[in-house]
Order: sequence, then C-alpha cells, then structure tokens
Amino acid sequence: MQKKLKWNAIGLVRKTKLLRDFIKIEKSIIPEDHTSKHSKRKGFLDELNHLLDRMEMIEKILIPKVQNFFRLQFPTPELIMFALSRPSIRNIFEALNTQFKNDENRPLSEEEMAELASSGDAAEVLALLGDAALDLAVVQLFWKPSLSNTGKLTKKRESIASNLSLSKYCDDWGLCGYRLNRFKQVETQEITEKKIIHEKGTLVESILGVIYLEFGYEKILETVTLFQ
Repeated sequence: MQKKLKWNAIGLVRKTKLLRDFIKIEKSIIPEDHTSKHSKRKGFLDELNHLLDRMEMIEKILIPKVQNFFRLQFPTPELIMFALSRPSIRNIFEALNTQFKNDENRPLSEEEMAELASSGDAAEVLALLGDAALDLAVVQLFWKPSLSNTGKLTKKRESIASNLSLSKYCDDWGLCGYRLNRFKQVETQEITEKKIIHEKGTLVESILGVIYLEFGYEKILETVTLFQ
C-alpha cells in the first residue's frame, strides 16, 4: 500500500505575526538614545512585515488563482507558502532566535523557531516531489509498448515537464512576485536566462509537490492533461 506523505502545519502566518507584535513591543520600550537597538528592532520589523505582506498576497490572490486552474481546493493552504519560501528566510528566524534566546517574554519556543527557519528549505523538497511525480505521470500516461515510441515519449516529456514549459505557468500565475524572501535580497551570483527559467520551473514543481502531498499521485495524473 502506498504510504501517504504529509507535513504538519506549523502556523506560519500566526507565528510570524506573534513575532512581529513581540518586536513592536520590544522596540517601544527601548530608550530613544539606544539607537543601535532601535535600528536592529526596525530591521526585524521590516523583514517580518515584508513576509506577512507576501503571505497575505499568497492567501488572497495567488491561492484562488492556482485553485481555479487545477480545479481543487487546498486543505492546507500554508503548504503553498512553503512552496514559495526561499532559503534566505532561514536567516531571519535564526537571527531572531539568537537575539531573544534568553528572553522570558519571547512568544515562541526554540523548537518553534527552528520550525519557522526550516520552512525556508521546504520548497526544495516540494520541488523534488513535484518533479518526480510529474515525470512519472507523463511516462505512465503516454507509455506505449512499442520501442519505436521511446523518442516520442521523450519529446512529450520535454513539452510538458521541462523547465521551459513549466516556466510559462510560472509567468501566468506570477509566482516570482509571491516568493517569501528577505526584505532586501542581495544577489551574489550572475543571473542568466537559463537560471531564471530553471527557477521558474522549480517554483511550479513546488506547487505540484503540494498537490502530491495534499491529493496524491492520481491528482498529478489529472494535472498532466491541464499542461498539454
């Protein structure tokens, strides 16, 4: 029997709001002449407000759009936020954990902070799931017993599951504009067209990974017909 994979919801929005409100209070009670502390708290607030703004956009705009395309409703919408999380947000939550580690008033435990930090790496796993499930679905749907069909199968896979093909859906849904990343993202590597296409394809694969977790492989099979 196929084992159903799942991730527990961690309350990403709720806990980020708790942290934001906690930092607001912390900032309000710091003496005005402690400029360094004020600056650090402001930096934390900028980061958290940026994340919360993106989360609200995902919830109110993106998720309905994606649900309409796939003709489904996500039981755990938070997973879509995981799919759009970038590794850089790990730094935000780790810095907050370090800063307030010994503060008795902190709203979240160290374990909860570690979970929030790990959400920045979730997209990679979701993309891995989505990529594998989509490839298998394409092979299963278009498989024919004749060996002469192998070349056609490869071309079919390229037309549906390649990064270039998937990137078009990324553009249609505007996924790049919903990514959960740092407030001021610093690019340290050259951005080539190939890398951009790969990034866009990976974002769509992450969404497919959510569908696989929420609805199983059969829903991925149905999805292939939408991508033709």
